[in-house]
Amino acid sequence: MLLPYGSRAEKKWRYQECSSKQPKSDNTNTPVCTTYRPTVSGDDTNVEEESNITVRTKKQRSKSDSNDSYIKEDSLRSIIKQEIIDTIKQLVSEHLANIASQVTGFHESLAFFSKQYDELMQTVKERNEVIQSLIQKNDNLSSQVRSLTERIEQIEQNMCAPNVEINGIPEHKSENLLKTIEQLGFVIENPLGDNDVLHVSRIAKLNKESDQPRSVIVKLRSQRRRDELLVAVTKFNKKNPDNKLNSEHLGIGGRRVPVYVSEHLTPKNKHLHAAARKKAKETGAKFVWVRDGRIFVRKHEQSHAIYIKHEESLKLIV
Repeated sequence: MLLPYGSRAEKKWRYQECSSKQPKSDNTNTPVCTTYRPTVSGDDTNVEEESNITVRTKKQRSKSDSNDSYIKEDSLRSIIKQEIIDTIKQLVSEHLANIASQVTGFHESLAFFSKQYDELMQTVKERNEVIQSLIQKNDNLSSQVRSLTERIEQIEQNMCAPNVEINGIPEHKSENLLKTIEQLGFVIENPLGDNDVLHVSRIAKLNKESDQPRSVIVKLRSQRRRDELLVAVTKFNKKNPDNKLNSEHLGIGGRRVPVYVSEHLTPKNKHLHAAARKKAKETGAKFVWVRDGRIFVRKHEQSHAIYIKHEESLKLIV
C-alpha cells in the first residue's frame, strides 16, 4: 500500500525501520530504510525510493571536532608547562651550583685576605714601635747635635776673640794693610806696636753680588788689646760726630767712605747680628751691640737688654 509522502504514518514507519539498538561497531546488519516519495506526473504516482543513511549533522561534527581539539591543546599545554618547569629547575640548579662555588671561593679568598690583613697589622704594629723608637732617638740626637753645634759655635767664636773686623776700607792692588792698621791706631790715639798685630788679611764675601769691599780681619795679641782698640774707636766717633772714622783718616784717597771697626763674629753670629739690627729697626729698638761674641738688643735706656742667642730669640724684640 502506498502511503502519502510526508504523512504521519509514513514518518512513523520510517523511524521504526531506521531504529537499531545494536552498537555502532558495524553497519552490515543495519537495515536499510527506504523512503517513498511519490512523484506525481499526470495521473500516475511514482514512488522514489531512497537509502536511509545515518549522516552526522554539521553541528554535531563541529562539537565533536571542537572537543577533540580542546583535549589536544590541553595536553600540549601540560607538556609545554612541564618542559618549562624542568628547564627552569635545571637552570636554577646550575646557577645555584655556580653561586655556591663562587661563595665557596669568596670565603676562601676572604679567609686568605683576613690572614694577610692580620699579618699586615702585626707588621704595621711592629714597624710603628720601631718608628716611635727611632723618633725618640732622633729627638735625642737632634738635641745632642744642637748642643754640639752651639758648643762648636762658641769655640769658633772664642777663637775669634782677639780679632777685630774692619769694614769699608777700599781695596787696591798695591795696598799695605799693616800700614793701614797702624794709621788707624794713630788716628784713634791708641797706637799699635809691632807685637800687637799678629796677622792682617781680607776675607771672602758672604754675598758674592755685593759691591762692598771685602772685610779686613786683624788678629791682635790678646782679647784685652782688642777691647782697648774698640773703646778707642768708640771715643773717637763720639768726639767727632760729624766726621766719624772714614777712609780719609786712613790716608786712602778717592771718595770718602765710612769705616767700621767691630768684633770678629763667626758667619752664623754675623747673620744673627744682621737679623737683630733689622728687627730692631722694624720695632723701633734703639740699641744693638756685640760684646765678647754675644749679641744684645735694648729697646730704650730704661729697658732690659735682650740676649739674642738664636733666631727664636728675635721674637723677644717687640
